[in-house]
Amino acid sequence: MTAPTATATATADKFAALARRGQEATTTAAQAVVGALQAYAGAVTPKDSGPIDPQAAAAATFDLAQSLLGVQRTYVTTTVALLTEAGETVTAEASAAGETLKARTEQATERVVDFATETTRRAATTARNGVSV
Repeated sequence: MTAPTATATATADKFAALARRGQEATTTAAQAVVGALQAYAGAVTPKDSGPIDPQAAAAATFDLAQSLLGVQRTYVTTTVALLTEAGETVTAEASAAGETLKARTEQATERVVDFATETTRRAATTARNGVSV
């Protein structure tokens, strides 16, 4: 097995960084959801033996919904950005691999043409000299 190239290592490092950023975004979103739920629970939990204030419960419910939507928006925006960056990295790698393959194919084609030309030249020389193989 050959050692990884600098490009392969750089690509692996980039994907590792993307994965870390994705993990951080997920952790941040989970912590924000927990915080929003705790705030909601604190707002609707009766402080004394009296009933829950319906206006406070309604306000807390809308605050919870607003917080959760904000967390979701931030998380999705971050996730889409990370996926876009990953897609661009894959596209760049595929393009680089295609260019490498194209260059190697061109080199191989040139060598085949050179060999064919040399073989034809030798065959013509042999035919002129009347040498049989």
